Amino acid sequence: MDHADREAPPNANPRVSYAIAQLQQLVLASVNEVAGRYNLTALQFTTLSVLNHNGAPLSNSQLARRSFMTAQSMHEVINRLEGAGLIKRNAHPSHRRKRPASLTPKGRRVLLACEAGVAEFEERMLQGFSRTERTKFLAMLKSAVRTLREDSSDGTKPATNPTDPTPTPAARRTQRQRAA
Repeated sequence: MDHADREAPPNANPRVSYAIAQLQQLVLASVNEVAGRYNLTALQFTTLSVLNHNGAPLSNSQLARRSFMTAQSMHEVINRLEGAGLIKRNAHPSHRRKRPASLTPKGRRVLLACEAGVAEFEERMLQGFSRTERTKFLAMLKSAVRTLREDSSDGTKPATNPTDPTPTPAARRTQRQRAA
């Protein structure tokens, strides 16, 4: 009997975390490819997107948290985006050292073009999903992220979304405690 016969049979169904990791690698590679067409990295694209969706200037630490980066990585990203003329930083009115970033008109144009490419990629990725399945898939992903953020050891709590009627696990626990 050779070594291959003694090994455990392969599991036909990967664990959820493994499937998500595969998806994450493929998504990141595709977003990097799309962003590269506009001389951006995926991290730079994410930063521009966060600035656009926020609507107000953000500090480096705010951008780092919302873009899932370290402060050091964000510092490099901000410097490159500013050097490319895609963002601008102005002095904070009450904090001398803070220089919140905001999109420039050029940054907005580049972001819109890049977002169109990412939308095409997402459409291709989800082409086998019905509209209902897409909605459910996104809701399930958001729920998993919300749960993991709430249960994180560092006490980080996600921002509440007033348009999401689904109570978070922490909110459900609080409701149960109040009812008891």
